[in-house]
Amino acid sequence: MGAFDDVPEMIIPRSEEERKSWGWEPHEQVILKGSITVADQEYVTNNYSKTATGKDTSIEVQMGTGRFSLLDRMILRWTFTKNGMPVPFNRNTVRKLPAHYSNRILEVIDAISQPMSEEEQDDFLPSANGHTVESYELASHHHLTS
Repeated sequence: MGAFDDVPEMIIPRSEEERKSWGWEPHEQVILKGSITVADQEYVTNNYSKTATGKDTSIEVQMGTGRFSLLDRMILRWTFTKNGMPVPFNRNTVRKLPAHYSNRILEVIDAISQPMSEEEQDDFLPSANGHTVESYELASHHHLTS
């Protein structure tokens, strides 16, 4: 998959087993963005840090705000309800998510942001990895001999 290829949305929980282990109701799902972009990282970072104004040049970091911003940025929609009625997805309702829901969602988001291990890379389109290395070596060699 190329850097700018479309990444499909992710629906969680991803299995019935996961749903049961998380303690979510059968109708409850969260749809997440399939990848994290630089713009997403910038949004989160800008939300959890702020600089003082005036003569004070300090920077304040609010980690809780950063984690909230990650939920706010990565969740596209959900199927949560309250007393049988759909709960709209917005900044205010994200803040009201119970921790046992937000923690599970954040675990999945954290996994999305992790780079693939060497083994995962080897398993992912092996021929593409080979061509990429060959192309890089060819370009490097050409650059060095030019």
